[in-house]
Amino acid sequence: MPYERSGAAIAGRRASSRFGALALLVLAPYLFPASVARSAAPSSSPSARDVPPALMQSAQCMAEVVRAVPGVSDVQVTVSPAESGRAYPVLEFRSVDVSGRRRFTELSLFEISGANDAFVFDRSDIENDPVASRLLPEWKRKCQAGVGVITSEPGL
Repeated sequence: MPYERSGAAIAGRRASSRFGALALLVLAPYLFPASVARSAAPSSSPSARDVPPALMQSAQCMAEVVRAVPGVSDVQVTVSPAESGRAYPVLEFRSVDVSGRRRFTELSLFEISGANDAFVFDRSDIENDPVASRLLPEWKRKCQAGVGVITSEPGL
């Protein structure tokens, strides 16, 4: 008799596992919403290839200068899409100010014709940032990057 019981137990387990698999298939759309499925799909976000080479080189140069500063971490250059469709580099880094507060700095770098510097980031990006403020002269000298006032309003 023990063998018959085990056979019944095995048959019961098979039926139970089939039910579990069927239940999982039915519940999958609820367990894994479409947003998760979309995030697994290849994205069409811009890459370094979408940024003019000289502009990307300037951003990479700025990143190298920042990496040499003690206490700065997580230095990276990412790419963001511009409203006009042209991608631009974004320099990101973390630091700690004199009060011990953690800071996250993000500088968007643009190529603007007629500007004093070859490449420009917005003054508001570095406002009250001691690391960025201290690096301005070196970024200008080594990377041809300077600060400006960038606005979407013509003539401002």
